[in-house]
Amino acid sequence: MRTKNYNIRTAGQANIPVLGLGTWQSTGQDCVDVVKKALEMGYEHIDTAQAYGNEKEVGEGIKQSGVARDKFFLTTKIFPDDMKFEPEKLKAAAKKSLKDLDVEYVDLLLLHWPDDRVPLSETIPALCELQKQGLTRHIGVSNFNIDHIIEAKKYADVPIVVNQVEFHPFIKQDTLQAFLNNHHILLEAYSPLARGDVFDNDIIKEIADKHNVTPAQISLAWILSDKHRVAIPKTSNPDHLQGNLDAVGVELSAEELEKIGSLASSNGRKIEHPDYSPEWDD
Repeated sequence: MRTKNYNIRTAGQANIPVLGLGTWQSTGQDCVDVVKKALEMGYEHIDTAQAYGNEKEVGEGIKQSGVARDKFFLTTKIFPDDMKFEPEKLKAAAKKSLKDLDVEYVDLLLLHWPDDRVPLSETIPALCELQKQGLTRHIGVSNFNIDHIIEAKKYADVPIVVNQVEFHPFIKQDTLQAFLNNHHILLEAYSPLARGDVFDNDIIKEIADKHNVTPAQISLAWILSDKHRVAIPKTSNPDHLQGNLDAVGVELSAEELEKIGSLASSNGRKIEHPDYSPEWDD
């Protein structure tokens, strides 16, 4: 039985459920099954990308769940290689995603990475046009630093509602977070469990034991304690779905939030990024 389990964050006109299912590295029947089960049990936010190579499987999981399209928030991303240098190729790539997902629209369409080979002066207006055509309800970016967002905003005539970036207790994103807050853009956290490192941290484990929950739930609760953030933990194990969803209800004290926040460092990234990654903000 589906139950409405969580709050939303609002940016622009977008109402985004605070916790979603990430599908990076989720493939084949496992991807179909986890998406299907997530939607059946009450998830209202699914995140995928063309670069994940699983949009067809995500679409099949959506179809098998039987959940109406307007009952959940769906995000996909377009990789710079798909954008090339021509806006028409960006539009064609977006239409291919819709076909693979077997949906008429997505709720959020992101540029997956900034890339100096792909002028934002061309791709951002094309992205905006896709929203105006109804193929996406909202637009955003992923892995953008402050300079890239400033440039993107110059060419956007609709709100950029999200910047999806690596974020967890071990990485400093204070400068970026402050900028996003000032510009009414949500920080959407991918790899919120630091690729499993939260399970080995003594401070997080101690706090988890105190609340009788898992370290994963503590990491997610810490991220979601800020009203300007959304988290999209990935799992290919359906048994972990409920635990992640339950993290929305974990309340941490100010002292606990401070302890977890003290774990961050400027070199705390856990994901190997491509050569064209931007210079990250401290």
